[in-house]
Amino acid sequence: MNSTLTLVRIEWFKLRTTPALAVSFAATLVLAVLAGATNVLLAGQKGLADLGTPDNAGKVLAVGAVTSTVMLVIGIVIGAGEHRDRTVVGTLLAEPRRGRVLAAKLAAAGSVGAAVGASVFVVTYAVAVPLFALRGVHTLPVDVPGLALGTVLVTGCYGLLGVALGALTRNLMAAIVAGLVWVTVVELAILQPLAPSLAKWLPTGAAVALTTVRHAGDQLLAPGAAALVLLGWALTVCAVAMGTSVRREVR
Repeated sequence: MNSTLTLVRIEWFKLRTTPALAVSFAATLVLAVLAGATNVLLAGQKGLADLGTPDNAGKVLAVGAVTSTVMLVIGIVIGAGEHRDRTVVGTLLAEPRRGRVLAAKLAAAGSVGAAVGASVFVVTYAVAVPLFALRGVHTLPVDVPGLALGTVLVTGCYGLLGVALGALTRNLMAAIVAGLVWVTVVELAILQPLAPSLAKWLPTGAAVALTTVRHAGDQLLAPGAAALVLLGWALTVCAVAMGTSVRREVR
């Protein structure tokens, strides 16, 4: 039998030795930095917010949308990948307690997600500050620590949601398609503009409240409430996945 910590280390090792995480992280970092630099250098042009305004600084540091989406997919790969590759039987022969196996996957995804969120935010901020300074802006009119903590929490929670969704479906492509459609189409494209009072209580609505600059009249939860809502969704879906995975037949 393996300890939970050993199982977590095994999951970390899998992520380190496969290209999925490294490639995804590199692409996310490049995309976030380029988007941030573009918002600084082209501020006030082509419909972008004016330089140095809260909207402008908030757009530069709003990396959570990218990091959370990437970790949702990575989490699904962690949760469903072994079923696709048929390696789940070997894993459960080494550790028959399925709850521990899934808990290790959740811990690995949550911790890696938090690290990805922190790293991308810090690098984007480190690139943006000198660019702002070159254009005469030396103080950003936003809550930088709050946005950083929000990004870390959101990215970690979406890693958890991805693992849980992968464990529930056990179908890699179906889970990825379902997860992305729910986030980008159902929540962002449909519910947020048409039913914002409902959307703010869903995972993406809570994530938006934690990673973007607020405006008067926005139907967003306060950061503390948004954090609790997002954690509540993540823990609830993980609990459902845990209860389901320990009862189903392995195939």
